[in-house]
Amino acid sequence: MLLAAGCRGRPGGDDPSGTGTETGQQQPPSGSDSSDSGTPPDEGIDPASVPEPRAGRLTDLQYRYTVLDVLGVALTEEEIDALPVDIPTGRDYSTIVEPQFFNANYVLAYAQIARSVSARLDPAALAQTYAGCDGLDPLCRSLLIRGLGLRLYRRPLSEEEAGRYLALADAILGADGATEADVIRGIVQAMMQAPPFLYRIERETDGEPGTLRRIDGYELASRLSYFLWQSAPDEPLLEFAAGPQGDGRFDRDAVGSQVDRMIADDRFARARGLFWGDYTLALRSNFGGADPLLAGELRDSVIATLERMSGAGGPPEPLSALFDGSWLLMTPAVAELAGATPAGEGLVEYDIADGVERMGVVTHPGFLAAIGTTSFVGRGLLLTERLLCQRVAEPPVETEDEIDSTAQATEDMTPREASEFRMGVEPVCQACHIQFEPVAYAFERYDILGRHALADEQGRELLSHGLLPAFDVRPAIEFADAIDLLEALAGLDAVNACLVENMTEFSTGLRANLAGDFHDEATARFSDEGLTFDALVGAVARSEQRTLMRVVEP
Repeated sequence: MLLAAGCRGRPGGDDPSGTGTETGQQQPPSGSDSSDSGTPPDEGIDPASVPEPRAGRLTDLQYRYTVLDVLGVALTEEEIDALPVDIPTGRDYSTIVEPQFFNANYVLAYAQIARSVSARLDPAALAQTYAGCDGLDPLCRSLLIRGLGLRLYRRPLSEEEAGRYLALADAILGADGATEADVIRGIVQAMMQAPPFLYRIERETDGEPGTLRRIDGYELASRLSYFLWQSAPDEPLLEFAAGPQGDGRFDRDAVGSQVDRMIADDRFARARGLFWGDYTLALRSNFGGADPLLAGELRDSVIATLERMSGAGGPPEPLSALFDGSWLLMTPAVAELAGATPAGEGLVEYDIADGVERMGVVTHPGFLAAIGTTSFVGRGLLLTERLLCQRVAEPPVETEDEIDSTAQATEDMTPREASEFRMGVEPVCQACHIQFEPVAYAFERYDILGRHALADEQGRELLSHGLLPAFDVRPAIEFADAIDLLEALAGLDAVNACLVENMTEFSTGLRANLAGDFHDEATARFSDEGLTFDALVGAVARSEQRTLMRVVEP
């Protein structure tokens, strides 16, 4: 049985791969206490401050990276085409578990890929890597099963699981003409289709429902690796996971050194690029219907700018550069959209300090074009959620007809005129739209591809002033244009806290839960360590919240 995506719980009953436990319960590492896998949580921590757990399926990217890192096999184009693509919902991060789905196409794809990947393996090299032996005698088979299982399951196999794989190996060897290579390929195929490989399963029912427990080292290692590398833990991380006594009780003082090591690794580039691609929507946007060549340049330009700002290929800058940065990486075509004189081929750094209403990555043509609309609704929702972390509820079903009629009535208006119309329709509309439209007022002079103009194609004046209402601890901000607003937002504590919230959602695959002190502590660490991208990631990765599990009903 394969788990339904994004669900609570774990596999149970008969496991067609022959690898599930009889009850479906993932077994704790040998010698560990299943109700407390380490130092108990501090008293006084509200269990509601830790998100309710969900078993997340590996995303298509995580699956590909895991196969590459553990088995040394890069998926072919044919295999990638067979693997169903995970398409994020709305403005969600691609790592979010809740909207994941599962159907028969996944079962067929995983089976097909397991067969073709195992056929391309070097069985002898795999046995040497994970068993340290050349032949496949009973001892070597056992070592291989346990070594490979540790990497693919991200935890030690239980005795029952190992026994089932040993029985599978014996059955393969018993077939006429079977070779040792066939055994290794058969084991790999079975493991690649097993729920503990395809799903990031944690022991969320171990303990009293509603309480917190400290997760074990293997659970933490998996959380860290699928955050920082989008892949499975490596050998050093699994050694950390085992803990000083080898029982899964990790050394809490060593978490920081593991995080630093992982951030310094080349595999960290995967998470960095994916985060910025999701944050801007650039990885999934059609860029306002731009032709594919221009859309590709817009996408590459904005992500390259954010990665360079984050420290890829140069010194990192504080992430306030989202708002007050003085340069952008752009291709000649994108530079023209930004009103700059093209200078050289490919991605070139342009100084925008003296440009017309250009400051920070938020005014990059690629950033604005990725939103895909000039509507204050579309732009307002993205900017409000990403930059300010004001969550906007979906409109009530009973307003759908009114939304449609309002859209028809405003289709020939400027964005400002349409917004003013919506604000005057019904109090219920105003109460909702006042939350997210005002931030878009500052960007009315940028068209769908991020070009700046003082008037639209009909010659109607475009404005840029407005008032951003106060929210929580953020004061009200009156602004004359986009530059004025961005200067006011740069470095605000509320904006820094929003970056932490965004990274928390991306890293966990769960909706950010900001109750308790975890969020404030991570924000303070982010600020204290320089407000760089690595500081942001490190603050979120080191949060005590990451080491805790809220226990739920079986």
